Amino acid sequence: MDISDIIKKRRATPPRFMAKKELEKELILTLLENANWAPNHKKTEPWRFWVFQGESKQRLSESAFNLLEKEKSNGELVNMQKAEKFRDNLMRAPVAIAIIMQRDAGERISEWEEVAAVSMAVQNMWLTATQMELGAFWSTPPFLPLIQQHLNLGTGQKLLGFFFVGHIAMDYPSPGRGPVSEKVQWK
Repeated sequence: MDISDIIKKRRATPPRFMAKKELEKELILTLLENANWAPNHKKTEPWRFWVFQGESKQRLSESAFNLLEKEKSNGELVNMQKAEKFRDNLMRAPVAIAIIMQRDAGERISEWEEVAAVSMAVQNMWLTATQMELGAFWSTPPFLPLIQQHLNLGTGQKLLGFFFVGHIAMDYPSPGRGPVSEKVQWK
């Protein structure tokens, strides 16, 4: 497959379409190695990844859901339907990778550029997963700040979501794209 085919074949594959099959560590390491080659200014390399599988994923699922229930009872605006979906997705996907941005300590570049660099790292993982015929999904629920506190991230770190990845059990259809001609102006 050439790069254009990989880009067009990439899908957001919800965890319910992933097989209940463990993902080999070598495949995960390849995803992370390719993520590490994303472009970024000033060589800040702001991406950090926490990989959850098996028991650690089970503990994260339970503790995050319990935290969200507690926060809801304390008056926080937590949509418990979304919290249940997040918990279920954590349990369905063989691998959950926390996507974390590590802000440059000197703040030599703007935060949005650091977020963009992490997003490009995720895109590298996604394209690699596509090439490997794996399913992937970037989850960004609205309660990420609560989960971020729960994870005890370091100074300058921000949780940007979870990247779920696994073998595909059932193809997820492409929503397609509108014509590029509608989005481009030649000046």
